[in-house]
Amino acid sequence: MEFLEFTVSGNGHGVREAVTATEELGKSAGLGRKESLRLRLLAEELLGMVQSITGNLEAKYRAEQDGNDYRLMLYGSVDLTKEMRKTLLSVSSTGKNEAARSFMGKLRDMITASLLPREDGASAFSMGLMSLGSPTGYATGENLNWSLSKYSDGVRNTTGESAKEAWDELEKSITASIADDVSISIKGTNVMVTVTKKF
Repeated sequence: MEFLEFTVSGNGHGVREAVTATEELGKSAGLGRKESLRLRLLAEELLGMVQSITGNLEAKYRAEQDGNDYRLMLYGSVDLTKEMRKTLLSVSSTGKNEAARSFMGKLRDMITASLLPREDGASAFSMGLMSLGSPTGYATGENLNWSLSKYSDGVRNTTGESAKEAWDELEKSITASIADDVSISIKGTNVMVTVTKKF
């Protein structure tokens, strides 16, 4: 198994280097130009979440290659500021975030909403089909898990306008169309996002 690790931050530190190194990891393992570019795109999308979740978040990024299997992992602790809580709570009153129109944007919002403490009124937050369940993990310490494959199955087996919109977002998403799976695990303030791809 080959791997690489970087510390990345919301202000962009380490992001470009991590993306380039991930592409090189694929090339050195024998991936062609097209496959290496896909691996790079997955890394860019995943690392873009660091900058959009909190601004000054510092996280660890790890890319692993084992034969034809690749895992890209982003993990760290997210402590919400008062301003972030205020923004999320204003969204929770309507249940919609008009700024989160993309699949990755909604994924980001699902993570941050799940980190809101219950006493801040997070239980009112609803992401519809895109949800980790009751967003109380921060307050209770329970494990929250989400998987792209389960979400896709749920969207596929649901009818109505929200399911149609969710399916359209999945089809337009680089990550959803390239990755074999995306999983999210949250315990307290600790978040891990893992993207898997087999070439």
